[in-house]
Amino acid sequence: MEPSKQPENSVSTPENYGYGYGYGEHLGSGEQRSFKDYWGIFIERIWFFLAALFIVLIAATLYTFNKTEQYTAHAKIRMLRDDPSALGQGVYEVGTDQIRSAEDLNTYIGIFESSKIIYEVNKRIEGDLKRRFMKPFTNTISLGGPLTPIEVLGRDRKIIPSRMSLIINVAYTHPDPDVAAEIANLFAQTFIAYNYDLNVDGSLEAVDDLRKRANQQRSVVEKLEMQLAEYRESKQAVSLDSQENIAREQLAALNSKKLEAKSQLDQINNLTDLVKQYTNENRALWELDYIANQAHVANLLQKISENKIQISSLSKRYRALHPQMVSLNQALEEAENELTSAVKNAVDKLRSSQKQAQKDFDLASLRLDEKTSDLINLSKKRVVFNSLRRQLEVQEQFFQALNQRMTSEEAQVSLKKPNVRIIDDAVPPLYPSSPNIPLNLAAGLFGGIAAGLGLVFVVAFLDDRIKSPVDIEGALGINILGTLPRLKKMSDQDKAKVVAGQGDFHITETYRSIYSAIKLNKISSQAQVIMTTSTIPSEGKSFVSSNLALTFASHGERTLLLDCDLRLPNVAKSLGLNNACGLIQILEGTTSFEDAVQQAVYPGIDILPTGGKSSQSTQLLNSPVFAQLLNELRQNYDRILIDCPPLAAVSDALTVVSKADGVIYVIKYNTVKRASAKLNIARINESETPILGALLNDVSGTGSGYYYNQYSNSQYGQYA
Repeated sequence: MEPSKQPENSVSTPENYGYGYGYGEHLGSGEQRSFKDYWGIFIERIWFFLAALFIVLIAATLYTFNKTEQYTAHAKIRMLRDDPSALGQGVYEVGTDQIRSAEDLNTYIGIFESSKIIYEVNKRIEGDLKRRFMKPFTNTISLGGPLTPIEVLGRDRKIIPSRMSLIINVAYTHPDPDVAAEIANLFAQTFIAYNYDLNVDGSLEAVDDLRKRANQQRSVVEKLEMQLAEYRESKQAVSLDSQENIAREQLAALNSKKLEAKSQLDQINNLTDLVKQYTNENRALWELDYIANQAHVANLLQKISENKIQISSLSKRYRALHPQMVSLNQALEEAENELTSAVKNAVDKLRSSQKQAQKDFDLASLRLDEKTSDLINLSKKRVVFNSLRRQLEVQEQFFQALNQRMTSEEAQVSLKKPNVRIIDDAVPPLYPSSPNIPLNLAAGLFGGIAAGLGLVFVVAFLDDRIKSPVDIEGALGINILGTLPRLKKMSDQDKAKVVAGQGDFHITETYRSIYSAIKLNKISSQAQVIMTTSTIPSEGKSFVSSNLALTFASHGERTLLLDCDLRLPNVAKSLGLNNACGLIQILEGTTSFEDAVQQAVYPGIDILPTGGKSSQSTQLLNSPVFAQLLNELRQNYDRILIDCPPLAAVSDALTVVSKADGVIYVIKYNTVKRASAKLNIARINESETPILGALLNDVSGTGSGYYYNQYSNSQYGQYA
């Protein structure tokens, strides 16, 4: 009975086998590439590195020793923070170019580096200097045609600011040291002249701007003066101050008059109220002081009093009808009547005075209100008037300030000086600045190393072939069972049985290690039918199958090596066996297993060859006879190793894989591309047959020995 299939695609971890290879995200517990890994990549492609290093170094050497000597002359200038002023410190100018920050200094450096300075220098190169200047470039051609002086000046000039200072160095390089010094000095002089002209032009523009603004301000002042005059005329406010003073005096007089009228009206009203009170009380009105003090009333009261006294005196002597008594009584009656008339006249006069006092008070109040309104109107006029006058004063002051400023700046323009000084003139250099032989050769050496390393790792990046356990575990997602070194000095028959013959101690130990790795894992240790396959032909799967079968047999397991590569059989040939009868005949029913199997070829191992070739391999392997055969073989053998064709070539292995307990995937070093291997492994995974692991075969010791140092003589030689 077949053991149950496991869905897992890998049956062991790198820790089980002791390799410790990992690939980041694919192997959570694995390691990243180490320096030794990258060193191996470098060693494998060292010829790319050496070729790139040689080419770059030779190119640098040829360039260095064939280049024309160049001389570099330096001139040094200093920038001043402020424009020098003949009027002394503290005089501010509109056109001043002051250096207050790094941005200001960088602005000057940008001007120095501009094409404008180059054009100005070119204008100053004349006569013999121009001939000597262009002599080395007579036959030089640029992309635009013959090399021009402008191109040469821009190419060979450098502006170098000194750090943390206002010093600027101008360097010029030329094959002629004298020309280099002259051109460097020309650059410094041209920059000073250009900067001075620029500063003066800026000041003149600023003065012109001040003049324009002064003219505009004059128009503003004149306009305000006209508005003020028109306002005076429209409001008849020629002299608001005097008008306001007069109005205030009149207002005070009217206010006093109103108070006086009010007082008089109150007095009269009081008297009128007393008259009404006396009248209502039937009291004599002449008892009032106001009436009693009337001259006529006073005389009448005195006369009546005298008459009454006379009547009282004569009444003692005469009777009432006495003529003298009658006369006195008549006189008294006439006086009393006259008194009544006089009191009435006084009351009437009081009432007339009351009406007049009320009129006077009302008139005084009206005139006071009118004058108050006039004063308020004057105040309103003054607000507008004062506003216009203040505007005029402000604009006049501004106009005067602009005129003064313009006059001052006009005087400053003629006194301006350059804000740049030459500290050191350029002198002809004694030694060439280039070529710098040590520097160029060092640059060639390090450049060659960099180019070589870059080429090595670019080639490594573009190389998609599998060449390490890191590639297998990381890119393919399966575990590595072991790595098999390349056997150069053996025939194919010797390689197929190298384990049995003990021809190579290290290869024998490798297979023993693979056997141990299989036994350590539960699934692989219980796998009875193990299929070996590969991606493409000639990856060494038959070599792996035969030696792995011999390894199982050497450990006491009864083993059968079954060759299922019916199209290109190799097991019998590599082991030197007869292939006349085998699996094909069994599946066709022409022979039995006992007649076809070659027993005890080596101790503990039987071999069933293919029995020739067949063009119907898929049909034979897919037949019930083959499945029944495997079931019978499970009863007789501990291990059955099936050597199958490569997956990318034919589909035979996919027919067999469902009948196996596990798959060992053979990959030849530096031969199979990751994408192809990954695709075929995915096809195996679809069968749900576990992949026990991969074997990396035919590993080159020179190119990739860094991955496999556990097999080196230095480590295992003492156990041989």
